[in-house]
Amino acid sequence: MLMWHKEKGDKDTRMLVRGARIAGASLAICILAACDTHGSGVKTDESSSERISAALDVCADGRGAFAQNVCANRALAGLDNQVRQALVAEAAEVSDAGAAMLVQHQNRWREAARIGCGVIDADSQPTAEQQRCLETEFRARIQEVGGAVQRAGGYTFQRMELVDATPVTAAIAEASGLGQEAPAAVSRDIRFPRIDGPQTPEIERFNELVAQSPQFRLEDATNETIDYRIAYAGPELVSVRFDVASDTLGAAHGNTTSKAVNVLMSEGRPLVEADVFRAGTRWEDFLTRRAVTEIARQYREDGFTPPERDVRESVTKPHLWLISEQGLTLLFPPYSFGAPYVMGGTEVSIPWADLRPYLNPAAPAPIRPSA
Repeated sequence: MLMWHKEKGDKDTRMLVRGARIAGASLAICILAACDTHGSGVKTDESSSERISAALDVCADGRGAFAQNVCANRALAGLDNQVRQALVAEAAEVSDAGAAMLVQHQNRWREAARIGCGVIDADSQPTAEQQRCLETEFRARIQEVGGAVQRAGGYTFQRMELVDATPVTAAIAEASGLGQEAPAAVSRDIRFPRIDGPQTPEIERFNELVAQSPQFRLEDATNETIDYRIAYAGPELVSVRFDVASDTLGAAHGNTTSKAVNVLMSEGRPLVEADVFRAGTRWEDFLTRRAVTEIARQYREDGFTPPERDVRESVTKPHLWLISEQGLTLLFPPYSFGAPYVMGGTEVSIPWADLRPYLNPAAPAPIRPSA
């Protein structure tokens, strides 16, 4: 475990936090503006393979002390080059704005990996332990950057990444009660989709609705992650699942939750109850009964049957509805169905055919009942 002088550590932390706040604010503005002053989502020679490769070149002048150390390290340089090649391929699928963000994300990720592995001074050479940590992080990065761009439902979705890390100072380690057992750093890794290409008002609204932001400050000594999965994408509707986790140093346990963001693309607004169900059909009762029965089955060995009141409160919330081609999935994060936290969360999926008597005939596809 790295140890450093408290005063120097606190100063480093303040500088890193300030830098991360500036970077986070800049990236958030960039995301909402699509990083494109013309808002056209165009692709030109600005995002050619040659230009993006050069922008990602860790050995180029002016890349910073740690980048130069990576360049001089044969193992890390080779791994970084593999990341670079994968990102160049991904950049070919997106606009100039999207390609620029891929570069920005990678530079930001590299700095977070440095701090996360305990290399607090960017000028210093990694120890053997830090070297192993960095190689592990870089190898994992190679695997994940290949999915930075995803085509679905006629859209090009690009993964947005807000990645930061800050060192755990001696003062933070002591306050957490972990002491020398504290990790080298706390980190955030927040991801969400952005539709690339021409930025129509509806697409701009989608990008605003799904954008995620940190819930904790870096100085709160809390690791924070948000990941997502696109459950359905089509001309009328896009449904995205988000899984959220946070872990404060020294806390008894971390916290997890799940949610959905469903956007009616023709109107650029969130899905509401009336978009899915017909009024007066008592759909709330059906969802509650179905969920209580299924959750009781899932937890039969624990002898647990969820309270109907808690289940009903959850099944009537659209932000806990995940839409897919097959049906409606009701999300139940921890604490949302009357179970203790140790039981975690669960979900209940209901085919559209079973929901047909309750569905709005004018609902967007894939909800709309078939003829």
